[in-house]
Amino acid sequence: MKRAVAFGMAMITALTLLAGCGAQGNSDAAKSNADGTESSTAAESAEEDSSADARGTEESVPAGEKVTITIYQSKIEANEGYKKAIEAYQTLHPEVTINLEAVTGNDFGASLKAKMQSDPPTIFSVGGFQDLKDYGDILEDLSDQPILEHALEGTTDIFTTEDGKVLAVPLYMEGYGFVVNRQMFEDAGVDFDSMMTYEGMKAGFDTLKSKIEAGEMQEKYPFLEAVMEYPTKELWIAGDHDANVALTHDFSSALEAYNADTLPGTGFEDYKTMVDFQASYTTNADNTANLNSVDYTTSLEGGLAIERVAAIKQGNWVAPAVATTDPEVLEKLDMLPYSVPGYSDGKYFVGVSGYWAICNKASDAQKAAAKDFINWFYSDPEGQKIVVEDCKFVPPYDNFGDLKATDPLAQRIMDANSEGNTMDGWVYSGAPNTWGQQAVGVMVQKYLAGQATWEEVTQSSIEQWESMRASQK
Repeated sequence: MKRAVAFGMAMITALTLLAGCGAQGNSDAAKSNADGTESSTAAESAEEDSSADARGTEESVPAGEKVTITIYQSKIEANEGYKKAIEAYQTLHPEVTINLEAVTGNDFGASLKAKMQSDPPTIFSVGGFQDLKDYGDILEDLSDQPILEHALEGTTDIFTTEDGKVLAVPLYMEGYGFVVNRQMFEDAGVDFDSMMTYEGMKAGFDTLKSKIEAGEMQEKYPFLEAVMEYPTKELWIAGDHDANVALTHDFSSALEAYNADTLPGTGFEDYKTMVDFQASYTTNADNTANLNSVDYTTSLEGGLAIERVAAIKQGNWVAPAVATTDPEVLEKLDMLPYSVPGYSDGKYFVGVSGYWAICNKASDAQKAAAKDFINWFYSDPEGQKIVVEDCKFVPPYDNFGDLKATDPLAQRIMDANSEGNTMDGWVYSGAPNTWGQQAVGVMVQKYLAGQATWEEVTQSSIEQWESMRASQK
């Protein structure tokens, strides 16, 4: 671990769990549960490989003892990659059975709370301060895990306590900006590198817009309707992610935001600039209220991936969905920075957006298997290859050598990391719980519908920060 920031455990609210954390064995390769989750268990038997480098840690399941653990995770896009990792690990360790359950991000928080009360998993996804507050009392101390020696600076801060305990390991880094069909812009005569600043991006978008309206792109791109889609039905897009640019003006980190009782609101004009920018290049530019009916799937699988639009504000996490829809389109994509004029030109918003924790109520054998799997995943060459190539993650560790991403979006974020062209993309995770979506995102929807001025958006957001923070202490 490269750095630990003191964070008081006094803020952790104990969550009492009477049940142990684990799972019963399941011999099915895959099953659908009644609650909509997906469970999978990889192959249970294979030739045993006892080579030392196949183990992730010195902890192991006692010889001859079979153990079953469950991973409960929210990154549905990476599920196939996780299944491949589980199969590879179980081939090396036939005494371990790993059940995988995945729930989409929008439903994960409520689902995890219910899961914790009935059948707590061994390994589970956690995201930020609210999860630390809710589950801190049952998180296993992972400070001594070998993989943390390779964690990039700052990536363990959120889950590091004031006495140096690390209660979750970073799972992946993500970055967002404007995902664009690079080939489409180049066919319109726009040089990709000319769009690395806000003014350059605006000029490039204007050029493509004029060519679309003139019908000049129709022959090669018959489905192309507009430069952008802006799915503001998704409150995390209009709220969390776009609001992050406002929050970075006032706070240097999610931790600083979390400790703030008030919000200065100095960056809200930049926030407005980016909302207006995105709306202006959609088919609903003249009736922005309609954007509040556009969802994520429409913008991605029904937009960028079928070349109906040339750009969306998203991150490297969209690559698997695009690859599933049309792998040839994925090869045409690239990502522009989240450039705000005079503020973040050339910068990508990057950060750790997912962590894995281990339930300390699990049996010793379950905890040993869980720790070993996590260390193997990020330390063993086979695991590392799955992390980058199948899960399409940007690794938050420094031990991946020259391993390259297999898609252009993840590679762009990896390059931005190495070149220092990044800003903290997850400052919003330090906001009061639900503020980004229910306070700010809702107000942006009203603004686009003509039901609120931007001044009202700003004032309401500042006031709700203070009231929500006070009520959540």
